[in-house]
Amino acid sequence: MIEIIVYYWPRLLVGAWFALTYTFLTLRGESKKWFLPRFLVLFAISGTIVAIATERISDIIHAVYINDLLKGADPQVEIGINALFKISTDAIAYIIPIYIFTLMLKEHWTVAATVYLMYVILDRLCLVMAVSAISYFLIFICIIMVIAVFLRTNLMYVVEHSRSIEWRPVLHYQVGLFFLLEALFEVYFIFPGIVNGDFDLKNIWMDAMAVVSFFFFVGVTSMNIKTAKVQAEKLEYMQELQDGQRDIIQKFAEFSEAKSGETGQHIRRVSEYSAVLAKECGLSDDEVERIRIASMMHDFGKLLIPREILEKPGALTSEERKIMCQHTVYGKEILANSKGEVISMARDIAYEHHERWDGKGYPRGIDGNNISIAAQIVSVVDVYDALTSKRAYKEAWERNVAKKEIISQRGTQFSPRVVDAFVKSFDKINKIQDMYVD
Repeated sequence: MIEIIVYYWPRLLVGAWFALTYTFLTLRGESKKWFLPRFLVLFAISGTIVAIATERISDIIHAVYINDLLKGADPQVEIGINALFKISTDAIAYIIPIYIFTLMLKEHWTVAATVYLMYVILDRLCLVMAVSAISYFLIFICIIMVIAVFLRTNLMYVVEHSRSIEWRPVLHYQVGLFFLLEALFEVYFIFPGIVNGDFDLKNIWMDAMAVVSFFFFVGVTSMNIKTAKVQAEKLEYMQELQDGQRDIIQKFAEFSEAKSGETGQHIRRVSEYSAVLAKECGLSDDEVERIRIASMMHDFGKLLIPREILEKPGALTSEERKIMCQHTVYGKEILANSKGEVISMARDIAYEHHERWDGKGYPRGIDGNNISIAAQIVSVVDVYDALTSKRAYKEAWERNVAKKEIISQRGTQFSPRVVDAFVKSFDKINKIQDMYVD
């Protein structure tokens, strides 16, 4: 054991450093009683410890099995097979540790594998260049300092925005660099004339290849992080632009609702209800955000309906009802000349949110899934919010009574899929309703 520590002490220190760093990072508020067990697990699966164990085990396997199998073989063939065996066992040995590290880090496997392989590559680079234990340690310190210099402006960004970085290309470069360094290390065994530690052209050439390859990898990583930062800035700008558009749309929507005697809270409720149901229906996150904004414009067409009809306290005449029904057409026409995915969805919603699943709605009398899913969703939440809101001509319904009414219209007025989503999301809808009270 003492001999192992004396021989491997710098690699053991690197393993301990890896374990200590990620023990702190993975605890994340958990009890300190888990510190030691987590440290020991991380130390055991660290790249250097796995490499040391793999070296020992592969030497035993080689001595017991491989030598017997290769008796009488051509020396060059034997050397080649031995090198391939060592490279293969080294690569395979890291699969389970990377999987365990992924679980402990609680990150996507590409992020965890990239972080883990960085330490493996550092170990291999030091092995290729080192001539002794102390030189291994000094080289490792120098490499860490070089990385810190190259990535000093990006390290904090990596920590805070790891999920916005495209890690897959970095991982691919790392895998390639790992096998290159493995091959360089095996050169010492393939060509006995090259002795690790001799100061000659062959060793200098190999070390130069390793260093250039590593610097190339660091440059690619730095470039990838910078690209991610630029992309994040663009996304942030687009989000600000979208937020601004949403605020403008909400103001116009509130104006149209105020004209009909309804409140801005109705707009907010319909918007949030729609997003909840869209999520429950399995729409993508982008579609959920689009319907959150687009649903605010469902009654834009009421801007062109005469005030005396909108504010009439009693029942509408048949002629007045025909005029009121035109608000769906007007809404489509108001939004007809605008472009963009949100406006396109808003146009569908404004035009179709009074269509019925059974085809008895207006303005076109289309049925089933001929009605856009966004309009199907808004149709349900608009009716529910109207039922549970007080108006000049009626009192608000009790929520559970309104819920039963929605369920009773499943498959007739409303989409079965959307009604089922409404029932599953009813508690969330109640919370939203409590948040945006008239």
